[in-house]
Amino acid sequence: MKTFYIITCLLIFVLSFHVVYAQQPFAPSQPATGQVEESAEGFVKLGMPLQEALTKITFIVTWSSGEGNSEVIFEGEGVTHHPDRIVLTKKHEIYGRTSYSSYTIFPQDTVESNRYIFVPLADWGGGSGVFLDLNVVDKKTRRSVDEVSLGDRTNIKEVALTEAHSNTVSITYIRREVKKGEPLHDPKKAIKKHFRMIGGILQEVENPLMPSDPDIVLTHDPKIEVPDRTQIVLSPSDPNMVLVPAGEFQMGSNDKASDGEKWVHTVYVDAFYMDVYEVTNAQYKMFVDANPQWQKDHTPWKYHDGNYLKDWNGNNYPIGKGDHPVANVSWYAARAYAKWVDKRLPTQAEWEKAARGGLTGQRYPWGNSIDFSNANHARNVGGTTPVGSYPPNRYGLYDMVGNVWEWCLDELDRDFYKTSPGRNPIAGADSVTDIINGFFNRKSSRVLRGGSWSRFARDIKVSYVDYGPPNFSNDDFGFRCVRPVTP
Repeated sequence: MKTFYIITCLLIFVLSFHVVYAQQPFAPSQPATGQVEESAEGFVKLGMPLQEALTKITFIVTWSSGEGNSEVIFEGEGVTHHPDRIVLTKKHEIYGRTSYSSYTIFPQDTVESNRYIFVPLADWGGGSGVFLDLNVVDKKTRRSVDEVSLGDRTNIKEVALTEAHSNTVSITYIRREVKKGEPLHDPKKAIKKHFRMIGGILQEVENPLMPSDPDIVLTHDPKIEVPDRTQIVLSPSDPNMVLVPAGEFQMGSNDKASDGEKWVHTVYVDAFYMDVYEVTNAQYKMFVDANPQWQKDHTPWKYHDGNYLKDWNGNNYPIGKGDHPVANVSWYAARAYAKWVDKRLPTQAEWEKAARGGLTGQRYPWGNSIDFSNANHARNVGGTTPVGSYPPNRYGLYDMVGNVWEWCLDELDRDFYKTSPGRNPIAGADSVTDIINGFFNRKSSRVLRGGSWSRFARDIKVSYVDYGPPNFSNDDFGFRCVRPVTP
């Protein structure tokens, strides 16, 4: 009888458990680690760090004879990892003879767009030639889908993403020459080309900023007017800068405005050219390589707060982030870079005019509403994104809000708008020249504009003003440069 009682209790417990479990709402399964997802704005997420993803990709390598191809994956036996490259060596037995081939990819020169990864890959088949190709990898399938040949024993100088939405990349490289029996790579003969994925094929384009939108037209001459189309005027000396035309605009805001942005007032700004993108890690590395005094461990303490280039490993930026905006830079460092490239930081009046893109009374460069398809903000991504990952404004400028804060020349003055001059205003000095000539002696806080990846919608308005001490660095502080039309 006791045994029967125990069995009956167990049966009742099991049935009760099944009834309760059946009444629970179904929980959808979570994506497995490394599973590819696509965001609302069309960015395909790898689900793993780029460095790791490179070892999961299947590269389709065309034989030098053109008569076939091989599938290559950089994992398992034969793979060696070096600081600047990953090498796969394969052993072959052909007709009783042993031969070797090797493949090399370069993570530091790899860039990621919304849909694709652009990977330089060198192929050595055992002979005297080492052939370099630029491979395009579909992030959804993790397979290469196209490639362009760059030549035998070619040196790469730079690979940069120029437009993430249209999957456009620029590459600078030097082909090997042999003179008097000696191989050499002449920097004066560097080749720069721009490629875009069009219809699933990697095609060369004349200009990396060439818009996909037929309603936008590029020109080098501001006097040429194109009716019924948005016109973007490129700098004749620098195709990565666009014209911000001279004229008046309404600066500031009365829309739930903080102290620094209150008092809408009319300002006239002379014409100037502005960088299309925020300064990238790859660009900043060229600066520190050429100016050792601004390298991470050499910069005097009075010009930074200890966080300068905090995410860099010595003089190298994080792998796979060459096309991300440089961060953790102080105002002093940004000013030094600008001087090196014969440019300067913008005044906050220039910055706001550029950010508004010709619109009046709008909160953001595109209008009054915002979502995650417009800008990298509110910790949606969790860090910086490649420059150009979001649509540009009507002047052709990318990431004017979100991604990283941008340093301006001006001193912080919360009441400046009350007494601001009506023409080319700048806070804390009588002129731009005064600040440029004595920037190392400036100790007062400097203006930051545009918000960042970590800030919410209120802080990335085109009118919002923030600030920081000139030696202050942070993981969301960056910059871009300007150059006056008339020096």
